[in-house]
Amino acid sequence: MLASSVFEPFVGDCTKLVRSEVKRRGITLRTAFGVVEKIKPNILERTVREQMPDLLHELEPLYSEHRANNADATGFGAHLNAHDVQVADAILHVADQRAESVQNGTIRSAYGRVRGRAKREIVSAVPPLASIIERHLKSSA
Repeated sequence: MLASSVFEPFVGDCTKLVRSEVKRRGITLRTAFGVVEKIKPNILERTVREQMPDLLHELEPLYSEHRANNADATGFGAHLNAHDVQVADAILHVADQRAESVQNGTIRSAYGRVRGRAKREIVSAVPPLASIIERHLKSSA
């Protein structure tokens, strides 16, 4: 999935997903996201692009588990949905590592304000993310 021909469209779809999920969420998340984007335009796409290899690495155990129980990659999205809490934990692990390296106090503060309930928000976004992953996984085969 890291091959340029697959990775670029994958990053685009994931970026669109994050934007749509932020729009559906509460004022605190939308405000924090808006503040961060004003400080660093294009931060969302850049962050998705930079963190996606780490996220895919974090999801590798789930993929291996799925492959061990299935002959092909078909249905990996369903497997991710069945393990939505693990997927959310993987996303948060990658995001937390990134947040530790952020030097901008405003951005760190914005992340801190939304981090507490992030897991619940991310779990609800796993189905569309799983669909994106499965679609791009199939295109990489």
